[in-house]
Amino acid sequence: MDTETNSLAGQPLDIAWTAKASNFIGLGFKIFFLKIITLFLYNFWGKTEVRKKLWSNIRINNQPLEYTGTGMELFLGFLFVTFLVFTPAVLLLVGLQFMFGPESMEAIIGIAVIYLFFLFLIGIAIYNAHRYRLSRTQWRGIRGALKGSSWAYAWTAFWTTLVAIATLGLAVPWQSIKLQKIMTDNTHFGEMPMRFTGSWKPLFKAYILPWIAMLAGMGLLVLLLLPLFGQLTSLAESGLPDPKKMMTIQFTMLGYYLVFALFMAVAYAWYQSKYYNYIAENTHFSNGSFALSTRPGGLMWLTLSNFLIVILSLSILTPVAIARVFGYFVDNLSFNGTVDVAAIEQSAEALSKTGEGLAEGFDVSSF
Repeated sequence: MDTETNSLAGQPLDIAWTAKASNFIGLGFKIFFLKIITLFLYNFWGKTEVRKKLWSNIRINNQPLEYTGTGMELFLGFLFVTFLVFTPAVLLLVGLQFMFGPESMEAIIGIAVIYLFFLFLIGIAIYNAHRYRLSRTQWRGIRGALKGSSWAYAWTAFWTTLVAIATLGLAVPWQSIKLQKIMTDNTHFGEMPMRFTGSWKPLFKAYILPWIAMLAGMGLLVLLLLPLFGQLTSLAESGLPDPKKMMTIQFTMLGYYLVFALFMAVAYAWYQSKYYNYIAENTHFSNGSFALSTRPGGLMWLTLSNFLIVILSLSILTPVAIARVFGYFVDNLSFNGTVDVAAIEQSAEALSKTGEGLAEGFDVSSF
């Protein structure tokens, strides 16, 4: 081959993570300090700093990814959504309650409509946030792109969420695969598309036991808590409640909650591990497909330890927790097959000038 680009054509991709989570400690303290002195305005620039460092430590064939987004883009996106979406919605809610009364049918219907509209907007937020991050991700000068309509994705997310709620969560694997296919099939690196070939049926087999366990666990939890709630109510209404007895009941209830949470974490981690691995192996690019080898125990430990890191550090070490997530998934990610890099052309998708404000507002933007 005459050029470096051509030398990569038809060759496998080696994906590697080159950082230690501890490398992000200093950045965590810096961002926390600047957020405090700027009344949290630096949050958008801090997020951009963390992303740049995360992306640069992901190497594909020893070439780093590059994140080209800016804090100003994220800030402008946040302002755009705040004044054009959330402010009008709040004013409408206040207006309805002022005109008809907080308990009027008109106000109740208005609130319900706004909540449903927000549920629809969450789909747009997720899609556009993914579009923004892909458009600001480059490898060897070629950037990613997410094509398709965010409104079409949002509509699918909206009605499938209603189906999932109506089935008490039983339809979650079907919904997840349906949305994943839309997202993956519209994802491009340059002008080269990705493809998703998975089906909900294999995931449903992995999901049904955790789902049954969840329902059984919730039922048992309710049966255990109802008598305790009754005892607390009786003590509170007695006029002379026994503080020691009330504390004993409250600690017993907390113990039940913790046992249930641990039980659900085990069941959920078992399914999530299978879910992540299945999504990866059914995601194809050029002449190959990805492979992921997560384990339930690894996911549980990652989640629990990151929770403790964030809580005990008062969120200062959040970048460390995020880096640990990136490291875990990249270290367990591989690519089977080859990629014809020479055939990849630069994306023709236009770049937006604002970031992911809607996702920021709904707190659905994965880092």
